[in-house]
Amino acid sequence: MADEIEKLRAEIDRLDDELAALVQRRAGLAQKIGTLKQGAPAYRPERESQILQRVSKARGPLAAERVTAVFREIISACRSLEAGL
Repeated sequence: MADEIEKLRAEIDRLDDELAALVQRRAGLAQKIGTLKQGAPAYRPERESQILQRVSKARGPLAAERVTAVFREIISACRSLEAGL
């Protein structure tokens, strides 16, 4: 049992590393968009709504509202990069 737990934890660690890298990649793209917008507002509620609707359709053990909550945080962090330019 302990070996199986360790294997699963190692897989979680690998996934966490991948997720962190993908979040950083997303943030870099948001930063580039902010540069291209040249002062246009960073907050676009219709775009955020589209993203949240799309990701909430992912099926798995997490409820859609939990997935949406995670993405709200990611979007907010990325928007702060976009707005800060």
